[in-house]
Amino acid sequence: MKAKTTMDKNELLAAMSDSYAKLNEQIGKMTDDELNATFQFANDPKKCGARWIYDQCARDLLIHLYEWQVLMSEFVNNIREGRQKDYLPDEYRKNYHEMDKMLVEKHQSTSFKEAQRLLEQTHDEMIQLAGSFSEEELFTKGHYKCTYTTDMAAYFTSVTTSPYKQALKMLKTHQKKLKTSC
Repeated sequence: MKAKTTMDKNELLAAMSDSYAKLNEQIGKMTDDELNATFQFANDPKKCGARWIYDQCARDLLIHLYEWQVLMSEFVNNIREGRQKDYLPDEYRKNYHEMDKMLVEKHQSTSFKEAQRLLEQTHDEMIQLAGSFSEEELFTKGHYKCTYTTDMAAYFTSVTTSPYKQALKMLKTHQKKLKTSC
């Protein structure tokens, strides 16, 4: 029997929801002090990955997720309005780490609770947007010119499931480090 190499729309939506639920479950296990404490590994790309290097606390992590989902929403809106634009803004296409830095800096006065609310809002939007595509639109590589050699489902995964798992890992590491440093 041949192994299934791709998922369908229902599996994509379930994976998006499941990974978000796990992230929120971890947040629910953490105290306000833990959620507001500075990451002790924030500048170590081996611990958190280069994409997350500017995230200094749980708020930054959620804001990072939120802002990338805002970009995804704009990407989908451009496609639907007939504008085949790249996912990343032109000025950051060659160095999206600068964009990550700017996005986190932009939200230094945003509270953790507000970051959580914003992420919930865009997560719900990602579920709705992904659900509004057909199987063919989601899983056909290059169906949209601006997705090049990948499919739309990979874009949704890259702003939900995958970063939610990374964020979950980072929060667990953060919590462990705080407990061992006391």
